[in-house]
Amino acid sequence: MEIQQLHSRGKIFWPGDSRIAVLLSFDFQGGEDVRPDKDGKINHEEYTQAEYGPNTGIWRILRTLSASDVKATFLTCGGIAERYPEAVAAIVAQGHEVAGHGYHHEVARDLSRDEERDVIKRTTEMVHSRAQKRPFGWRSCTQSPNSLELLMEHGYLWNSNSFSYDLPFVWQSGEKKLVELPRQPFGDGRTYGHRDSGNPEDTLAIWKAMFDQFYEESSLAPTFCPFQFHPYISSRPGRAKTLADLIRYMKSHEGVWFGKGSEIANWWLEKGFSADSSARVSKVA
Repeated sequence: MEIQQLHSRGKIFWPGDSRIAVLLSFDFQGGEDVRPDKDGKINHEEYTQAEYGPNTGIWRILRTLSASDVKATFLTCGGIAERYPEAVAAIVAQGHEVAGHGYHHEVARDLSRDEERDVIKRTTEMVHSRAQKRPFGWRSCTQSPNSLELLMEHGYLWNSNSFSYDLPFVWQSGEKKLVELPRQPFGDGRTYGHRDSGNPEDTLAIWKAMFDQFYEESSLAPTFCPFQFHPYISSRPGRAKTLADLIRYMKSHEGVWFGKGSEIANWWLEKGFSADSSARVSKVA
């Protein structure tokens, strides 16, 4: 299957002529990525630290977002939706978006085509059943050579796995299109270094620096600033204040639009930013 990669080379703009679009995304997982040791036993400390997110942290994150009056996107594991339906219902009730993040945080590149298809199908169905609406966005733990085609097959609107560009772009195969919302390697999993290490002040400095760079460049042309957090990391006492401080800082600037993943992807498609005659096209197998 041949998939084209289309990038805008024309004028882009955000709703309300905003200078910058900010995407607050949360990879909502629990202990899914804590694999058994060689003896088959689970590291209790690692697992329960990860499970803090769906048990406790998600509620602090939701309070933080509510107090800040911003909406976010929660890329949610099917297994989390299955085990924590109340959390998913609360996310939806507050107007946030629920997207897909694998079923048990599978490493996509380690799956066969049929296995990955099954993961996407089961995750879509479980999130749909819990959120009462199907997910249209996806971020997997890594990406396989089959991921894009399978997401198109399942009717997804957007993907968020590439680190290669600053602005959104479009994957196209025939009549099918999939918006890519690129991410930056400055989410809390990297800035903190680990579940139980890292300095919140250092993290805030890194996050602010990324926003500042994009905001400065937005004086030349509109920019896109994506953040990737995790409830089990950024919800801890002290760290949650860091998240709130970042949001407050960004809101203090003029021309900042906080868009959910599907809002940004739909805007990009509807305005045809990757469909003009000056779009650069590359092909991937």
